[in-house]
Amino acid sequence: AYKSPGLGGQLFRRPGDQGLVSVRAAPVGCYLKAKGSQPPRTWVSGLAERLRGAGAADFVDAAQAWYVQSVDHLLKDPKAADMEGDYFIALLRECHREIYNDIDRSDPEELRGLDFVASLSNPKSKQHRYDLKKIRIPGFEEAFAELYKFKPSEGKPSSRKQRVLAKIMVDCFQLRMVDLAAVLVVGDCVTAAPPGSEVVVVMYAGGDHSKTVAEFFRARGFDSEGLVRNGLVGKENWEDDEPRGLTLPSYLHDFGELFGQE
Repeated sequence: AYKSPGLGGQLFRRPGDQGLVSVRAAPVGCYLKAKGSQPPRTWVSGLAERLRGAGAADFVDAAQAWYVQSVDHLLKDPKAADMEGDYFIALLRECHREIYNDIDRSDPEELRGLDFVASLSNPKSKQHRYDLKKIRIPGFEEAFAELYKFKPSEGKPSSRKQRVLAKIMVDCFQLRMVDLAAVLVVGDCVTAAPPGSEVVVVMYAGGDHSKTVAEFFRARGFDSEGLVRNGLVGKENWEDDEPRGLTLPSYLHDFGELFGQE
């Protein structure tokens, strides 16, 4: 909930649409320009080039290769690879509206992994439950074959399936681009510090992005050895009515403990 300062501090529930803005076309002719770049290049590209200039070319190459592999993993099987379940919910909404309107959608992550889900209109009937395991999101090649069926010259609109598949494929690149940017920013923080310094980088992000970035660094020798519960604070999943106050471990109060300093 949030308070509106102009209405006497009355509490309001936040909109459930996540602030979506309807647009008729993607801004394909615009991008974030790296400050001072000439000729112009994207912000992420400029960040990578700055790291190369700082002597971290191997790190940049590893990050770029990892980005390609991560996107490829998402595109091969979007339903299985998207642990948050957002892509699956989007497909249900556009291609299986009768199911979408008759099920509990409050936990997309759980829904994505279910074989069957109960009908809201007939919750006690097994005959009316929906078989979700048969519903899949086409991979890259199959999705592009579907998009290829769209012929603007015929004067017909694109189908719901074509539109949602196009959005999912574009989002696969954008989703992992956020993670690539986070990885490069961490590298930028480290290279900006004096050689031999002890550096702690605090990243505030959602669960999917945090896990993905952590996996990148784990694959390159970083680990959680010596940390309570392997460094996990809190829980992976929370109930809606469960309090989420966290008790932070001592090393998050004193970063020196991370480097063996007492």
